[in-house]
Amino acid sequence: MVTTPEQVGDELRRLRKAAHETQADVARIVGVSRANLTQWETGRYLPSTDNARLLDDHFRAANMLFDLVEGARSPASAGSVVTTGGSLLEVLRRAGHSLAGHVIRDDDGQAVGWRHNLQQQGEQTTLATAYGISAMIVVGEPYIGLHNVVVDLYEKRSEFGWQGRSSGRRPEVTAAVVDALSQASTLLSADEGLHYLERSLDGYSRTRPFLLATALRSAVRLRPDAPLTRKLADDLLATRLDFDGLLLWGEKKEPRLVAPEPSAAHTARAVVALRALLRGGGERSDVRDAVETATQWLIERAHPDDGVSEELALPQPGGRQPVRVNIKHFTAAWVLQVLAEAPHVPTARLSRALGSLWERHEPSLGLWAWGSGDLPIWMTLDAVTALRAAALAFAVPALLPPNAAE
Repeated sequence: MVTTPEQVGDELRRLRKAAHETQADVARIVGVSRANLTQWETGRYLPSTDNARLLDDHFRAANMLFDLVEGARSPASAGSVVTTGGSLLEVLRRAGHSLAGHVIRDDDGQAVGWRHNLQQQGEQTTLATAYGISAMIVVGEPYIGLHNVVVDLYEKRSEFGWQGRSSGRRPEVTAAVVDALSQASTLLSADEGLHYLERSLDGYSRTRPFLLATALRSAVRLRPDAPLTRKLADDLLATRLDFDGLLLWGEKKEPRLVAPEPSAAHTARAVVALRALLRGGGERSDVRDAVETATQWLIERAHPDDGVSEELALPQPGGRQPVRVNIKHFTAAWVLQVLAEAPHVPTARLSRALGSLWERHEPSLGLWAWGSGDLPIWMTLDAVTALRAAALAFAVPALLPPNAAE
């Protein structure tokens, strides 16, 4: 990744502060003067190759800091690609081992699932467990026996699909479980998965791009040509708002909205879901046009790819009060997935999205943290999914087949 000495300094300073160490502490460990460390953190000079390795080892940055230094040292040779070198492989491995270490086990040592916030105590939840299964599939290791987890998750279905701690329809929970089960087992048939996805949706769902995009991704995985899949795509396109002639996604679409703004997180989520539909053979000019317009807006967008939150007021059966659910979106991870399939992406834009993603990475834990300090399992799932997509999309020529590298 192309970077600058200033970005190296920012990352070095972030790692030092996260470790609660002073400049003098780090300088002493590496064997340089404090003045040297100050010059590195301000971007005036870069650490030598040996010192970069020492810093990387000290902060357990899995070669990430070393790669940043080398990218800044030789920007011309770094080019405009992201590679799948040992550092990324090690990041994914560390994430997998950390997730495996956080799995909750019963008295017999059998895995039973994950909790939403990995640093807290408590029982596993349906949604967090679905995220955990999907994340383990993305990183590919280490192997842990998930058969009992998968069976238990499947048996938690209800008439409205899968639910959280409240009853009623929870489309985001059902979609996550369907996604996990469809990848991890053959317990859930495509027809059954589509049935529960449809049962989980209601009128409220069709006003929220997040719920529609999440359900659409799962439906595409099951059957791209299903009537429900087509209907979800239509509903998602219908939730766009007109922003000065550009049709993009905001947080919601309902009557009498006051000064809504386009949302990078919701637009990126929608693009990822619609792209999956196009890859599945759902060739539609309206979908392709929507994807191209939104992708270009995300590429040209100058604002930071910061995470955002929204509140869902999910209706409940029997006239009971709606359940309010706070949903957080890891914007950088979704934007990175969009950029990974865009035909032409400026290096600076790609670096900015990657930089935002790495800002939330905790190297010592191998996981991603929200700004509050929480360790939500969904955040690590989003991050590793995005990194894998970028690694597949931006490969150095040496890793490609000979005819493709010419």
